[in-house]
Amino acid sequence: MPLSTSSLRLLTQRTCCQRRRIICSRGASSILCRHVGTKASQDANTEFTQQLEDMKTRELPTEEGLWDKRNIQALRKTLQSHLSLPEFLYPNHIPPGYHQVSFNSLPDEHELSHDGAEQRHAPNDEWRYRVWAGGFLEFQKPFLWTDGRRGPEFAAVNEKITDTRLIGDANALNSKVMVTLTKSLFAPELDAQGQPVRGTSNEICISKARLNILLKEEKYLCFMREIPDSLKSASSARRISFPTDPDYSQTMIPSATLLFRFSALTRNAHVIHLDGDYTRQVYGLPMPLVHGPLTSVLMLDVLGEALALQNIGQSSALTIRSFQYRNILPLFVNERITIACKKLHDVKPDATKHRTEFGTPLQKWDVWIQKGAGRDATLAVRGSALVSSVTPPVPEQEGGSVI
Repeated sequence: MPLSTSSLRLLTQRTCCQRRRIICSRGASSILCRHVGTKASQDANTEFTQQLEDMKTRELPTEEGLWDKRNIQALRKTLQSHLSLPEFLYPNHIPPGYHQVSFNSLPDEHELSHDGAEQRHAPNDEWRYRVWAGGFLEFQKPFLWTDGRRGPEFAAVNEKITDTRLIGDANALNSKVMVTLTKSLFAPELDAQGQPVRGTSNEICISKARLNILLKEEKYLCFMREIPDSLKSASSARRISFPTDPDYSQTMIPSATLLFRFSALTRNAHVIHLDGDYTRQVYGLPMPLVHGPLTSVLMLDVLGEALALQNIGQSSALTIRSFQYRNILPLFVNERITIACKKLHDVKPDATKHRTEFGTPLQKWDVWIQKGAGRDATLAVRGSALVSSVTPPVPEQEGGSVI
């Protein structure tokens, strides 16, 4: 029996209403799914952020006591095979950056990750890959010595995780975790015989003097679940411009021997600096990487040589007060690099920020590392330093005085 016009209109209206209800139901379900997914992601981020915050309470064992004079001299001899560096003017001098080879703890092997890096620095085992992103150094004393007027110099040491930051989503494979390690070296409290006063746990007591910090270093580590493509090629597609007309520069090729010796001197078992097969097969990198701390030492040494040239004939000595650097592209073993520096301008010091014994005014210097040649040349590491003019040390029996 054919439907009447009114019946057909009523059926059409009912069908449309049913379709709208279905569409609304589906839309609500989609919105609900998105809401649930977003909430789950937010909850995961919140929980992981708390885990990162808890990392700041971890205890990081440190070595303290005497400076390792033999290691400091061995580092200079090691670098002299690659850079034009003189012998120490004073045998007991500690050049800027050479603290890297003193006061390093030696973890048990079970405390190391699969790649030889220290587990205590990583968020957890999921973050399997670690690279050095950069750092900051502040030298509170213009000169440091392994030996002083009363004999060998001691240092109290403190290291802790001071900052953690998640970049991306906690569940995403391409997210990153940035961890800041802060290491401070302090002048010790000394007794009448010039020996350090020790606490109840045999730790060296920190001097109560106003300017008791010798130096402070911030180390910026990056932890990843997977290695980005930008690290996997020795010839990066990125071409980053660098300053022209440097005041001073040196060119070198970091060798496998250099990387091995620096690892040994710093007690660094991170395999990506030592084993080419492991680095390729596990990290996916073409060759072993130059250490982040070694990068900073190379830059500080080249800057130091530039300042030494300016110090000739002067009654005062230009000395590095602070240094910061950022690794932009990886540096690989057997890759030719140029380390350069250039004076920029004078800077008025901020007395509230820089509580040091350095004089004024300050000079700002650009320091950088470039790699590649011709059109392939690119900036790899960018750094800057604040430099101050101070009264040079007066030689003593051991070759220097304590300032």
